[in-house]
Amino acid sequence: MDIPTPVWILIGSFIIFGILLNKTVFGKNILAIGGNIRAAKLSGINVERSKIIIFTLQGFIAGFAGVILASRMTSGQPNAAQGLELEVIAACILGGVSLTGGIATMSGVIVGVLIMGMVSNVLNLLNVPTFYQYVARGVVLLSAIYLDKLKQH
Repeated sequence: MDIPTPVWILIGSFIIFGILLNKTVFGKNILAIGGNIRAAKLSGINVERSKIIIFTLQGFIAGFAGVILASRMTSGQPNAAQGLELEVIAACILGGVSLTGGIATMSGVIVGVLIMGMVSNVLNLLNVPTFYQYVARGVVLLSAIYLDKLKQH
């Protein structure tokens, strides 16, 4: 069985960013900034520099993902990934990432991605119309947000 290159890239990214987030001081600083930016500043974290690094890294990864998507489609379609933002947010929230910040694990995100992938796959296999697929994803997102809010109180 031949595993596609994007899957290997995904696995490698999860490993690299899982180690970065959970095993390094920089990762702990990111979680601290997300949890309480003022407390992070008071504890000596250079928040501005960390934010610049985080957004630069995010931009690089988004660009890299765009190159992979374009190579899979063998063309550059500017709207190819339109609408995936909410699916990504829902996957992260399902994986335990808090909307208010400060709480995240890469293993949780992997579980959330697998859940959202299974939901999308099941809806496609059942030949559910695209409109209702968006509705179902929206319901999953709203449910995940509601559960996140319940978890915080």
